Amino acid sequence: MKRNLAIAMAALLLGAALPRIAAGDTEVRQLAGQWKMFQVMNGSAKLRVFTAGDGPTIVMLPHAGAGPVALEPLAQRLVARGFRVLLPEPRGYGQSIGTLDGVTLHDLAADVARAIENIGPAPVLVAGHAYGNRVARMLASDRPELVRGLVLMAAGGKFPPSQEAVQNVGILHDKSFPVERRLTAAKAALYGPQGNPTPDDIAADRTSADTYRMQFAATDPKLVPLDSWWSGGSAPMLVIQGLADVAAPPENGRSLKADYPDRVTLVELPALGHWMTWERPDLIAEAITVFAHKLVN
Repeated sequence: MKRNLAIAMAALLLGAALPRIAAGDTEVRQLAGQWKMFQVMNGSAKLRVFTAGDGPTIVMLPHAGAGPVALEPLAQRLVARGFRVLLPEPRGYGQSIGTLDGVTLHDLAADVARAIENIGPAPVLVAGHAYGNRVARMLASDRPELVRGLVLMAAGGKFPPSQEAVQNVGILHDKSFPVERRLTAAKAALYGPQGNPTPDDIAADRTSADTYRMQFAATDPKLVPLDSWWSGGSAPMLVIQGLADVAAPPENGRSLKADYPDRVTLVELPALGHWMTWERPDLIAEAITVFAHKLVN
């Protein structure tokens, strides 16, 4: 049975235990466009991967708790620009199944690696939004031969979100608040000043609570230190940062540029927030296209 994401988040904060399941959450939202579906195995995990388009391959990884549908508006634009897009479905979401206990960022990166190995061809460009960019960087660190380059959208990890942003995310996922209050919280935490979230944007079926909780635990710094994935291996990186992002502050992107000046291209977009891929997928697609063509050429 689908559980509300707010319950899972509260359990995390309070230390309460919820049952862990291996089955996917089939009540979540699915892709709307025309996508081919493949299944790949990584140990006991059985994962779905969706693909469309022809051309250089871009593997796209969504934010925490989300599935491929979260990136579909951006993915469709990249397909139209002549790219082949792969959208792996994370374990616990939809019909992708696998253990949810004891999973680390290395395991999630290995899930994506299996998708590339089975569907490929490697090396590919890997683009991660928010939490997805942590998986992307872990993959590039663990399996550099599979990664041509990285695109990090709303990259975080070193500089934390503001306390107000954390509080607003909690309100967003708490259904005891009126929808209008939750929309106000979403706008404050995840959108830029010109963004206008709708009730559909915060619908419960856009996120799997089980996937979110598994991913949260997978980045435990005691198990996976920041310096094991922060660098993204040695791959060239495009870092796209919204200057209105209070969840993954712009200092994260600037720090990456300062740390790795020779291989980081930093693009800062004014007035965009954490969910930049929903706010302006056209701008994100343009930045990725320019970067990808340089890599291919």
